[in-house]
Amino acid sequence: MSAKRALITGITGMVGSHLAEYILKPPGAMAGELLTLYRNSHAFDIMCQACSVLVEEDGAAHQPTALGRRQSEKVRDYILAHVCEDLTLDRIARDVGISTSSIQRHFKEHFGTTVSDFIRLERLEMARAALERDGIPISQAAYLAGYSNPSSFTTAFKKTYGVSPKHRRA
Repeated sequence: MSAKRALITGITGMVGSHLAEYILKPPGAMAGELLTLYRNSHAFDIMCQACSVLVEEDGAAHQPTALGRRQSEKVRDYILAHVCEDLTLDRIARDVGISTSSIQRHFKEHFGTTVSDFIRLERLEMARAALERDGIPISQAAYLAGYSNPSSFTTAFKKTYGVSPKHRRA
């Protein structure tokens, strides 16, 4: 028996058996729909307790590691150094020497965002800075951010910054 299963059995055994008694032997005044609701609520209590144990157990098993942090920082540094280039997850994995699944898992754990979202936001930030600092045309800012269509760029920019790019131009 796994440790999780033993733990769940222990908790549902102690607390669950008490709640199971309520389900099997409800108060005498309970009947019809009220009895059904009473039994269902106690059954949900048992399930809730079992799920809480699973969540606590899973949370402890997936604590970020120092190795994962170093790998994530290495990936972030690589992206920042090559943000203007054509970046794919496969290319990043190959150049950094980490599997794509490890990159995705660790990056999300440590930075709270996916690799592709991080790249998109960094490129949008570059475009925003160029708009404000240099007053470049929106089409050029779209190209800088990796968008072939200025309209798609404008939509993404507005979603990220709350205003259209024309309001950020110097």
